[in-house]
Amino acid sequence: MTMLLKGGACALPLMLLAAAQPALAQDTATTSADAEAPIVVSAVSLHPAAGLMNEHTHDGGEFMLGLRYTHNRASGTNQSGTQDVTDAAIHAAGFTARTQEMRMDMVMLDIMYAPTDNITLMVMPHWMRHEMTMVGIDPDNTGAMMEGAHHGLAFGDTMTHSTQGISDTLVSASYRLANSRALKAHATLGLWVPTGKVDRRNADGSFVHYGMQSGSGTWDVAPSLTVSGTQGSLGWGAQAGYRWRSEDANEVGFAFGDEASASLWASWLASNAISLTARAAWEHEGTIVGHYNAGHNHAAPADRQANYGGDVVLAAVGANVALPLGGANRPQIGIEAGVPLYQDLNGFQAPEGWRVAVSISQQL
Repeated sequence: MTMLLKGGACALPLMLLAAAQPALAQDTATTSADAEAPIVVSAVSLHPAAGLMNEHTHDGGEFMLGLRYTHNRASGTNQSGTQDVTDAAIHAAGFTARTQEMRMDMVMLDIMYAPTDNITLMVMPHWMRHEMTMVGIDPDNTGAMMEGAHHGLAFGDTMTHSTQGISDTLVSASYRLANSRALKAHATLGLWVPTGKVDRRNADGSFVHYGMQSGSGTWDVAPSLTVSGTQGSLGWGAQAGYRWRSEDANEVGFAFGDEASASLWASWLASNAISLTARAAWEHEGTIVGHYNAGHNHAAPADRQANYGGDVVLAAVGANVALPLGGANRPQIGIEAGVPLYQDLNGFQAPEGWRVAVSISQQL
């Protein structure tokens, strides 16, 4: 959703994935006499959604600095596959607690530089916070909770715990395959560097739930392909990507499942400073392989590898706005909110309820 500006008194923020932007964008710079002219935007500087990465490229010599924030929330009746599952069924499967709510916050620094017209480089450090609330589901346990131990949760009691810290870092290189208003395309090869911790522990010394570790602990390869185009004030785009875990286990004995994703979106230039977007996405994640190599709980589904991953189909809408400051290179802000339309979850999991992403960027 972030967008960059290029010579001109104003800027047309339009959200197109791989850098697509409406044909209304102008190539020539405005003069001081054109102060009231429509915003001029670089055709390769626009993000289609704050929640997407590696979705645009830059002209040679351009440098961009951006900041993104995302929030995901899962809660409510747990699911197994596509069906709701009762606490009694989860308990019968051998668990004494389950996830009542899971919240994840992520902050990303977006640093991009294009040494040539055809190559754009990116570095994106991540910071993450996880917060999980567990609820006791064992009707035979009516006593007081044992502090720091999920199996000590009395029936109906809840416990909230959290982790936070530096996560993995994404570095990537994108190569332009096409670069006209009618069609833009680029291929990206990314590498996730395991800079986040994977040995975070509970108060009792046991490892936290797998999904609450700050990093993956593995070197992951992430190729993607992005195409987009525009006609008048309308735009479209698509992106497909994969995240391959190149190692079978990290330093504590496990590896997260591979991930695959695909997005389709459309955009509309609502005014000379605002664009609106709609996006549909499919996301897949495999189950965790391996196993913690030191003490950890088994009382809740989140403690076991089979209860991770699945398939999600998401619908999202968003907007991009060019801020009225900063001269020719005006900062641009974007926001996108999404809800799952379909979830097929492995094992027992709290289903995702909604997510939101916000981004701001500036070409320097």
